[in-house]
Amino acid sequence: MRAQLSVAAFLLFCACGPAASKDKYQGLMSIEVEPANATLTWTGTPVTLDYKAIGHFEDGSMKEIPEAVFALDTDATALGNMNVAQFEATGAAAGKGGVIAQAGDIVGATSVAVIIHPVHIGPGVPPGAEQNFPDNPPTSASSPSIVYPLEGAVMPSSVKSPDVQWEGSNAAGDLYRVRITAGQFATVDTILAAGPGFKLDNQVSDAEWGMLVKSAGSGPVTINVAHWSQATSASGGAPRTVRMVPGDITGAIYYWNLGAGEMEKIDRTGRSKAITNPPAQPSTGSRCVACHTVSKDGRYLSGSLWGGGLQGGVFDMTNPGVVTMDPAPTLAPVVEGSTYTQLFSTFNADASRLMVNVGAGSLYVVDPRTGATVPTTGTPLPTAGASHPAWSPDGTAVAFINNITVGGGPVGWAIDYDRGDLQIMSSSGDSFGAPANVVAAASVDPAFAAPSWPSFAPDSQWIVYGAGNHSRGESTTPSGTTRFPGSLFIVNRNGGATVRLDTACGGARDCYLPNFSPYDTGSHLWVVYYSFRDYGNALAGTKGTGRRQMWITAIDKSKLGQNVDASSVSYWVPDQDTETANMSAFWAPPPPIQ
Repeated sequence: MRAQLSVAAFLLFCACGPAASKDKYQGLMSIEVEPANATLTWTGTPVTLDYKAIGHFEDGSMKEIPEAVFALDTDATALGNMNVAQFEATGAAAGKGGVIAQAGDIVGATSVAVIIHPVHIGPGVPPGAEQNFPDNPPTSASSPSIVYPLEGAVMPSSVKSPDVQWEGSNAAGDLYRVRITAGQFATVDTILAAGPGFKLDNQVSDAEWGMLVKSAGSGPVTINVAHWSQATSASGGAPRTVRMVPGDITGAIYYWNLGAGEMEKIDRTGRSKAITNPPAQPSTGSRCVACHTVSKDGRYLSGSLWGGGLQGGVFDMTNPGVVTMDPAPTLAPVVEGSTYTQLFSTFNADASRLMVNVGAGSLYVVDPRTGATVPTTGTPLPTAGASHPAWSPDGTAVAFINNITVGGGPVGWAIDYDRGDLQIMSSSGDSFGAPANVVAAASVDPAFAAPSWPSFAPDSQWIVYGAGNHSRGESTTPSGTTRFPGSLFIVNRNGGATVRLDTACGGARDCYLPNFSPYDTGSHLWVVYYSFRDYGNALAGTKGTGRRQMWITAIDKSKLGQNVDASSVSYWVPDQDTETANMSAFWAPPPPIQ
């Protein structure tokens, strides 16, 4: 069998082939690579295989060609290394590729396949229990039902492994097999024992998840969960598939732990407090940081200290003192009652300016390093009725909600409103242009007349925003708690058709406060938002709690501008605390090293 070799790889290989004389290979007709079509099984340590190049000559003779140069095609390089004439499977991925041998101008090839199929045995599982599970167990009344990940979710290749969760029997003595497959050659099995303390979930290691992602290539990763009991034998349920998109979107997501009133972050290292000891309010001792935003480069975090509408403060996230000092230092000293106040804020492109939103909806600009107000020119900024400003990454525009009202009248403060226009104004230095409608409340369904939280894509051309009949997702007053429906929309900054991102929200109106990732992975953009939807089951997840959690949807760039839903089935942000309400996710690259 001759393995397929791309034209580019073939030319590169030939260019690096041996500079041998024609006489040495006179009469050489073809090369046979041995062993042909080999299959190796990786068991946790490197596995090697020695190759030979057998020449076939015009006179009918055959002989080994020790001078032949061996190489791997693109597919095989993902599976291992070629050391002279020895292939080494490293376990980085499973799959099938080509082994090539060249002598002079003659090239021969064969295939090599690497199988990876570890079987993990959990605590309390009897010896040999994996034999209870056939490859494709039938469905029955006792079949488990996978509830996470969501079917068809689109994830970046850099994401951590999902915690597979399902619903089913948790009786002592019952067993489960979680099987994750990628392509034809990669499978990870985990055998688990049910019973007290078992949460009907399983998460493979990030290393094995990485192997599965690489093995899947452009195909899906498939998850199956099978159940076994003495009474019913083995039964399987419907599989779940997820699709991986190449790209590293690892940065830091800064968010609000609502119950604790604390700023937290999730990055490559996991979950931690973003600011350990914020400055305390002298009059109350409050250390709350709320209504935050993050600079485009991830260095600065701006927030309202001690509660919405009170003192503004900016933290340098590259300063170790933000984590180690008490109080955590701010760029400008915070003095209660004498420095600027804020609700919402947004940084310009180089973080030299901070636009602040406060009170009943005024906008003004401060220097984040000093807290001093900066005079602006051009069209005066709104003094009332504005909310949720967002500066574009290229610094040329600010999107915000203008003309906000509540119950048909003026708002008391910019947090609560039930109607408004999504507008954009040009920005050049400290000069601003006249606001123009992108989405006017009068032109949309009244159920979506309260747009909120606009966020620019990395290219500054697209705006994602939330919309419902209220600016909040939920409001608690002495008379009770009210939850408002919310959806996500996307629109071009120049206006035109707005598209509701129903796929991201699973068809429900339960998505709020979207923010674009700073990463563009080529085919997709990424948006983080929060939702009250169930994550997983009630044992390992949040089912039945209505607790806010953060989710991410992939935006298919090829669909933008086509007046179709460009969002994808979402995935849950890994490393969240399922016991806390998490919201206001602002996504930034890792802070620059200083």
